[in-house]
Amino acid sequence: MPADDLGVLSDELRSNARVDTNGEVSWHVRDAPAVLSELAEAGRVVLGVDIRDYDEVGAFLEIAWSVYRGADPVEAREAALSALAREELPGDWALITWQS
Repeated sequence: MPADDLGVLSDELRSNARVDTNGEVSWHVRDAPAVLSELAEAGRVVLGVDIRDYDEVGAFLEIAWSVYRGADPVEAREAALSALAREELPGDWALITWQS
């Protein structure tokens, strides 16, 4: 998030993004580390990662998984990567929130 800031990401990651009608952007958890790295390289600060588990009709359960309150893009990336490395993620999609 925001969807209008996706231009800082590679074509592959942009095409793999799931953009909801409300503008929230998520990626499959296998793509999330690459997204986090590219955002940090672009100077974006990842504020948080929520893990979502979607059902067959698109409804989802969302769990806040990491929060970062600083201003350093690299520290933010490391905090999010550490959270994603925890065992047994409760879903397959990572909703990533960032700021410029």
